[in-house]
Amino acid sequence: MYDPGSAAPEGRGGKAQPSLGRRLLEGWDLLGGYAAAAIERLRSGGRHPYQTVGWERALGDLETLCGREVGPILRERALLETEVGVRRLLREIRAEDPFLQRWAADSLLARACYLLCRLLRPRMVLETGVAYGVSSAFLLAALEENGRGELHSVDLPPLRPRAGRFWGIAVPEEFRGRWMLHRGSSRRVLPGLLAELGEVDLFLHDSLHTLQNMRFEFGAVWPRLRPGGAVLADDVERNAAFGELLERQPALWRVVADREREPLHGPAAPVVFGIAVKPSLNYS
Repeated sequence: MYDPGSAAPEGRGGKAQPSLGRRLLEGWDLLGGYAAAAIERLRSGGRHPYQTVGWERALGDLETLCGREVGPILRERALLETEVGVRRLLREIRAEDPFLQRWAADSLLARACYLLCRLLRPRMVLETGVAYGVSSAFLLAALEENGRGELHSVDLPPLRPRAGRFWGIAVPEEFRGRWMLHRGSSRRVLPGLLAELGEVDLFLHDSLHTLQNMRFEFGAVWPRLRPGGAVLADDVERNAAFGELLERQPALWRVVADREREPLHGPAAPVVFGIAVKPSLNYS
């Protein structure tokens, strides 16, 4: 049974509220990020001209690369129950929710999170961006199904009243033993965290979608990504950063552009995200 958790604790088991000085620093980081994103969108028009593929084509390419059928994975009970639970939760909290539901991972990105986690059977998963914890819930559901692995999430709750109550709320209590939440901007947290983790098997970028921030995150994570590991990145069409990963000669690089069929919230919407897989001799 899908049982969403309460407000997300920082770390594993929770910590005290941040000090005033730290909260001021976090506010500065958030406001600076919002300003940078707005300026970049005005300058660029908000869309980079990538060559794209549809969701079904991307699934076929993953099957070819990994040598496994993806259909049975996408029909697994754990995935379907997570979808139902997240959809119900987002509907139930709508009246008092201080977030914007467009911050939640869309249904296709969430499915890609689960699928890659099942295909790669990672020991170490890293994501930037949490909000409700929708992508976190799908990643953790797959880790539970694998019977191994942990998820490290890096994020700052938005500057909104009662935001802490809804931060990570979509993550069920039974998954939280595998989940470590690191509070802070990726620029401040990632260097030390990556040094501590050593190697990462799967990385999801869904934080600040500016050229500078995405370049920083990809540049920091790719050298730590194990051979055969993968990067997932939401909203890659906003700038050229994801395209620069082609210089790393990935085994697979795709920008998926499609439309939701069974959205987790709201009406069906167009979605764009990227998948890049680091070369390996063996994907099984």
